[in-house]
Amino acid sequence: MDFRERLREEISYSGLSNKELAAKAGVTLRSLVSYVSGQSCMPSADVAVKLAKALGTTVEYLVTGQNASLLGETSEEKGRRLLHVYASLPEKQKSLLLAVAEDIQKNL
Repeated sequence: MDFRERLREEISYSGLSNKELAAKAGVTLRSLVSYVSGQSCMPSADVAVKLAKALGTTVEYLVTGQNASLLGETSEEKGRRLLHVYASLPEKQKSLLLAVAEDIQKNL
């Protein structure tokens, strides 16, 4: 997965439209569309920071797919990480993970 794919995924998870994200991040819609579509390889560092912040993630994640630090990770970040893991699993494992999560919730 590359920057463009992770950016698309984060936009999808955020529920924001490209127009809303561009406004929230303070970048032009045209620039954002070029990053999402692959017309531009990578944004400048300052734009990448704005996009990451607007999406509630890190630049390191958008660029490399890795979290900078799992220490001090917020609940939202943990949830996003769980969604990434879940999305990468085959259907059978997704069903198993969901069953485990529901069992844990029942036993709280």
